[in-house]
Amino acid sequence: MLNLIKISHNYFQGGNTVDVIKDLDLSLKRNCIVGLFGPSGSGKSTLLNLIGLIEKPSNGNIFIDNCDTIKFKDEMKTKLRREKISFIFQNNQLLEDFTCLENIALPLLLNGATFSDSKQKALNLLSKFNLENKKNYKPALLSGGEQQRISVLRALIKQPKIILADEPTGSLDKINAKIVMENIINLSRQLETLTIVATHNLNFLSLFDISYELQNGKLLELK
Repeated sequence: MLNLIKISHNYFQGGNTVDVIKDLDLSLKRNCIVGLFGPSGSGKSTLLNLIGLIEKPSNGNIFIDNCDTIKFKDEMKTKLRREKISFIFQNNQLLEDFTCLENIALPLLLNGATFSDSKQKALNLLSKFNLENKKNYKPALLSGGEQQRISVLRALIKQPKIILADEPTGSLDKINAKIVMENIINLSRQLETLTIVATHNLNFLSLFDISYELQNGKLLELK
């Protein structure tokens, strides 16, 4: 499903080269929930951006569904992201002028689905998570936990093959963080999606199938 082969990534700062990812290998199958731990600045977001084809590695190859994405042009990367990859961020990035229903339906609309089909699937998800009464609310009228749950549903509505979640509970209190994380994991299980969650919250360690710590540009498996 996902194979990273000898991935390295660096950037220049003050005339010096800073190595963020160093000769990293990783192989993951579908229907796997992966925890990615490490302190701020360890490179977790950079690694997710590389997997999500937002950044290009300095060296190495990234295979998704047996396709070497390093050879992809920008248009092909955009198409693959739109069809197979979803992102969940700490700041939910909901569109303030859209209702909850419209925010959730948007990925399907961008992929060419009809408004009626997209709306119905969004409504089904809202109902499933007892948020149907929020369907016509704008994001500003929701609590932080509700906003993040809407962003999770938006990420999952197109049934992606890969979900990349970057500190998805970082701005939430303990109770809402647990609810949002459970939503991500439960829906990922149902869809048999490969989900990679970058977090610093060790309380979630037991929820993941496998966990790694990103340390000095390398991945160390956590037991």
